[in-house]
Amino acid sequence: MASDEPYVHVRKRSRWVPAALLLGGLILVLDPVPFGSPVVPATPVPAWATDTTPVRRPRLVPEYEVAGFTYRCSDCHSIIPSPPETDRPLTQHTEIVFEHGMNTRCFNCHHRTNRDAFVDDAGGEIPWNQPQRLCGKCHGPVYRDWQHGSHGRTNGYWDQTRGPRERRKCIECHDPHHPPFMRMVPAPGPNTLRMGQPGPAAHESGRNPLKLEKDEGRTMKE
Repeated sequence: MASDEPYVHVRKRSRWVPAALLLGGLILVLDPVPFGSPVVPATPVPAWATDTTPVRRPRLVPEYEVAGFTYRCSDCHSIIPSPPETDRPLTQHTEIVFEHGMNTRCFNCHHRTNRDAFVDDAGGEIPWNQPQRLCGKCHGPVYRDWQHGSHGRTNGYWDQTRGPRERRKCIECHDPHHPPFMRMVPAPGPNTLRMGQPGPAAHESGRNPLKLEKDEGRTMKE
């Protein structure tokens, strides 16, 4: 008489298979150990940090608006003489807050006889739509950096085969009569998978993943 022992093993196995599947299904549904992603959440970046709109929108033409009418600067200054020196309180254009370091005279920047232009160091005219040439008279290193793109804002494309590039002029960021910026809150730093959540500086906390990895590599080689 043949032994029925193999059939017993088959019946026992047939009971464990659905039980294992049921257990696996319960684990998937109940999720007792939620998956923890090693990728840190994205850093929220305020809209102002990526806004390409100029800080200021000055008129790049010599025009002045008063009482609802627009005039060229020369419309008035060609018939109204100015005093030889203008280091006194303004009687016109009183909306201007003039605080530009040692630069306290209007004629340091504005042409004395042609108010539709600025003035260079030799007394020549600088077109009104080229204020960066005027700023370069005193701020040479900054002007050089602006020319090479390391100061100021550049909009458009670095690769000009894909589209135009536009350098914003000095007065689109700085008020020429009161050039210092007000204090600004810096944009948040990035979160990276390698460094984890931002925290205290490494030399203060003792945590330096880059140094630790380097030291571990040296220990393994030794």
